[in-house]
Amino acid sequence: MAEFKTPGVYIQEISTLPASIVPVATAIPAFVGYTRQRIRNREAFDPNIPVRVSSYLEYKEIFGESFFENYTITITDGPTVAITDPANFSQYLMTYQVYMYFANGGGPCWIVSVGDFVLTPTGDDIDVDDLLAGLKVLEEEDEPTLLVVPEAAMLTDINRKSLHDQMLAQCAKLQDRFALMDALHYTDQTVAEDGVDFRAEVGSSDLKYGAAYYPALRTILFRNFNQNSLTVIDNRGGAGLGPFHQKTIAEIGNGENFATSSITITDNDEIDTEEFLIGGVVFREGTQFNKGGTEIATATAMQAALNALQPNLPFTVERTSATLNLRAKAVGEAGLLEFTYTPVGDPGATISGNGTFSWLAPDKTLYNSIITALQSKLMELYPSASMAGVYARVDSQRGVWKAPANVDLRSVLRPSISVSSEEQEVLNVDATSGKSINVIRFFQGKGNLVWGARTLAGNDNEWRYIPVRRLYIFIEESVKKATEFVVFEPNDANTWLRVKTMIENFLTTLWRDGALAGAKSEQAFFVRVGLGQTMTALDILEGRMNVEIGLAAVRPAEFIILKFSHKLQES
Repeated sequence: MAEFKTPGVYIQEISTLPASIVPVATAIPAFVGYTRQRIRNREAFDPNIPVRVSSYLEYKEIFGESFFENYTITITDGPTVAITDPANFSQYLMTYQVYMYFANGGGPCWIVSVGDFVLTPTGDDIDVDDLLAGLKVLEEEDEPTLLVVPEAAMLTDINRKSLHDQMLAQCAKLQDRFALMDALHYTDQTVAEDGVDFRAEVGSSDLKYGAAYYPALRTILFRNFNQNSLTVIDNRGGAGLGPFHQKTIAEIGNGENFATSSITITDNDEIDTEEFLIGGVVFREGTQFNKGGTEIATATAMQAALNALQPNLPFTVERTSATLNLRAKAVGEAGLLEFTYTPVGDPGATISGNGTFSWLAPDKTLYNSIITALQSKLMELYPSASMAGVYARVDSQRGVWKAPANVDLRSVLRPSISVSSEEQEVLNVDATSGKSINVIRFFQGKGNLVWGARTLAGNDNEWRYIPVRRLYIFIEESVKKATEFVVFEPNDANTWLRVKTMIENFLTTLWRDGALAGAKSEQAFFVRVGLGQTMTALDILEGRMNVEIGLAAVRPAEFIILKFSHKLQES
C-alpha cells in the first residue's frame, strides 16, 4: 500500500481482468543424430549442444550437407554409364530426415549433433551411446515436444530397445513431450513378423508417451554425392583410355576446356625431395594452386603466371618418378609449356622440362547421363521424421486435438511395401502387448496416407489415441506455466478464484475450437479448487493448493460402421 504524504493527485491502475494462459507450442521436434559439421557464426562447437533451427537452409548452414557417397562411375563405348555402389552406404540419415520433416510441413525444431561423419563408412558407424548422450542433454530443454532419432533404425535390436526405452522414460519424466519411433521391415519377413520384432524392441512402461510408424518410405531424395571430387573411369577405346578418365563429374560438364600436360624432368635425381620451388614459393606434391581470376589463353601465359604467381584458375601438381603431371583449367590454344624448378634442398640446381598441352571440350550429354544415373539412387527412409512434419502441419491447420491421420505424406513416392487391410489388423491391435503400430498405406487416387492414430498403449482406453495424449500434454504444460505466478501467493479463496477463472477461460476457448466434447462448457470440462472441495485444512497447513481439472477430450472416429437394412414398401 502506497503512503501519500505530499498533497496532490495520484493515479492507481487496478487490474480487473483475470490472468490468461498462453498456449505452448505443440509440435517442436528434437532430432538426435550425426552431422557433417557443427559451425555457427563461423565458430565450431562441441557435440551434444542443442541448437534451434527454423528452416532446412539454416540447418545446412550450421550442420552441413548429407554424406557424400563414394560411387564408382564407369563409362564404356556407347557411351554407357554404369554406377557401382560403394562397399557400404553411409548410415548417416539425419540430414535427409530433417529435409523430410520440413517438406511435410514442419517448422522450428531442435538439432542435437552427437558427432561427425567418418570418412569411410563401415556399416557399423552409429553408436547407441552417442545417441543416448544426445538424448540426455534434451532433458534441459523445455521447448521440444517431440523426440525423433532417425538413425535408431541403424542400430542392433538390443541397442534400439535401449534407446526406445530411454525415449519413453524421458517423455514420462518430463511429461511435456512425445516420442516417435520406426518399426523396421525385413525383406525376409512378413508384416506380422515385423510387428513382433518391433514389439520386442520396446519395453512395457510409459507406452502412452510414444507412437510407432511402419513401413519405410520410398522418397524423392537421392543419396548425396560431390561432383567436384567424384571421378570417372573412362574405358572408351580401352581400359583408362577414354578422354575423361580420372576427370571429375563437374569437369566433364562445367562448360570449360581443360588442359593436361606431362613434363619430363631431365635430371630425376634433383626432384627426389617432395618439396620444390615455383616462383620463390615452397610447394609440396598435391598442393592446390588456388589462384582464381583471369583465364589463361596460351601455354606461355600460363608459364608466366605460374612463375610469377599471378592470379590463375585452380590446378594441381602431382609428381611420380621422373614425370611431373599437371592438370589445369585453361582456355585457348595449345602450345609448348616450359618450367624451371629449383629444389628446396639445393637452391643452386635447376631442372628444366617441357610438354605440350592437349585440349578437351566438355560433354554435356555424358554429364547429364551420369547425373541422371546417380540421381536414380533414391532413398528409402523410415517415417518418424516425416510424421513429425505431419504433426506440425495438422496442429497448425486443425489443432493438436485432430488425429494426425488420413493425411498425405509429401516427397514420398510409395511406401516401401504394400500393407493390406488384413495385414494391418495385426499391427493396429495387439491383445497381448497393446503396442499398436500405425501404418502408412497407398490408396489409388488418394496417394500415400497415414492410416493409424494410436499410441503404443493401444489397449488403454484412456490413452489409446495420439491426439488425446498430445492434447493433455498441451493443456497440462500450458496451465503449468501459467500458474507459476501463484507460487507463494496466499492460499486463500481469492487466489483460488483467480486460478479457477484463468483455467476455465482457457478451457472454454479450447471447447469452442472443438478440442473438448460437450454441448455446454460444463459438459466439456470442470475445474475444482477450494477448502473442503479439493483440499483439507492439513493441505493448507502443508502449503498445498490442489486443483482438479477434468476434460472430455474429443476422440477420433477410427472405425466407421454404416448399417443398412431393408425397409418394407409403404406405398
